[in-house]
Amino acid sequence: MQRILIWTEAEVIGLVDTWGLSRILTEVDEHGAITRELGFDMSGNIVHRHPGQPTKAKHGVFEFADIAPSGNTEMQLAEFERLWSA
Repeated sequence: MQRILIWTEAEVIGLVDTWGLSRILTEVDEHGAITRELGFDMSGNIVHRHPGQPTKAKHGVFEFADIAPSGNTEMQLAEFERLWSA
């Protein structure tokens, strides 16, 4: 079962300074692997899509990370799909 997690500077130190992102949404598969990322700038614009364009780097912010179940805020998959397609 896939989950969509919402990350901010509170969870990822350096998200703003290193990546220029105010928040990032990650799609996590049933094994804890990140399959897609959407990153937003301070104005709420999508400035990072991995895999895809636009992107901030050759790899994703969470490249090779496995995510354990956590208390991160979750988003509905349908809302993530709407944003991904925008």
